[in-house]
Amino acid sequence: MKRLMLLLTFTVVGFMLIANASAKTIVTDGLVSYWTFDRTNIHNRTVEDVWGENDATIVGNPKIGDGYLKQGLELDGLGDYVSLPNVGNFGSQIGPYTFEAWFKTNHKKRWSAIYKVNECVGSNNMGHGILINTKRKIGDTVYETKEDVMLIHRAEMIKRGGCIGGSSEWYQPVSDGVWHHIVWTSCTFVPEELAQERNLPEVNCAKSVLYLDMEPITLSDGFMLRKDTRPYTLPIFLGAVNDNGKDVLGFFQGVFDEVRIYDRALTHEEVIRNYESGIGLSVEPIEKLSTVWGALKAKR
Repeated sequence: MKRLMLLLTFTVVGFMLIANASAKTIVTDGLVSYWTFDRTNIHNRTVEDVWGENDATIVGNPKIGDGYLKQGLELDGLGDYVSLPNVGNFGSQIGPYTFEAWFKTNHKKRWSAIYKVNECVGSNNMGHGILINTKRKIGDTVYETKEDVMLIHRAEMIKRGGCIGGSSEWYQPVSDGVWHHIVWTSCTFVPEELAQERNLPEVNCAKSVLYLDMEPITLSDGFMLRKDTRPYTLPIFLGAVNDNGKDVLGFFQGVFDEVRIYDRALTHEEVIRNYESGIGLSVEPIEKLSTVWGALKAKR
């Protein structure tokens, strides 16, 4: 009987090790925050940051449903969104960062946000973020619906309260009811003296790249930070636009999953690795192994 139990144990352990080896964990170098949107990581209106200490806050009444990995957060497009804390360079906009997420939607009758925050005054209030099914009216901050157009804003704030940056549009039909993996890597040229003054990490690339389902969609040159650049302070909304903390616009209708922020720009190879990861940071095989051992010991 003992031999049979021992054989069974080795068989189970071997199977788990093989299964775990065949799946890839995500890149953790430079990882700042990671919100899985799994049911076990959502507590009332708090979304646990499973990597850092930057929990996010749910607004509205979204549902926990099927995600890309395990569960995801389903927004209704009528007032649901997630308030992400201002973390790392993603919030401050004074260094390189990567935003990464899985999303699914089939709604394109009106424009909506993947994420966005506006925190400037004046006519050039672009803020930074990614919008879908959107076109920006030239010379205006008003958006209009344009099916299958993706819009990216990347703006730096300056001390007098304005924004300096730009926007780019691409034809990307992502509102097709299937899961899409989006990654935005933003790299900024920082003067050496400014980098030392602000204790910024070393800039590791000279391009900003948008990836969709592993494929690079656009490449744009980095640019030099002005000396009067100041950090953003408002939270960034996932699934909506935080418009200067006074209004909320562009509610997303669909599901988000596996949202991650890095304090550096991921390489193309790392984007592919994260895309192909089927377990995220999963430690389930280890947890299940402990359960198996416990069960076997109890039967002895």
